[in-house]
Amino acid sequence: MYGEKEVTVSRKTTCAECGGTLAARTSTHSQPWDTELYRFEDVPAHVCEQCGRVWLSAEVSQRIDATIRGGGKPKKYEKVPVFSLADLVKA
Repeated sequence: MYGEKEVTVSRKTTCAECGGTLAARTSTHSQPWDTELYRFEDVPAHVCEQCGRVWLSAEVSQRIDATIRGGGKPKKYEKVPVFSLADLVKA
């Protein structure tokens, strides 16, 4: 899903959402923060092999929050187009 890469799976657990099997992978994670959107690549996560739900550990989530609060220098910037579906339906 969404940019995950296979990594060595040391242990599998169960998805709290659907009961499927979670596999250790790396993923791309988007984090909204106030009016900004931040994207993190190569994030260690557990991904459900059945429903695709991505689970982050508390440690990883705290690291993401600290990085955003600390204002570190990002690897790159990307422009994101924004559409209003309501405007498109009217057209």
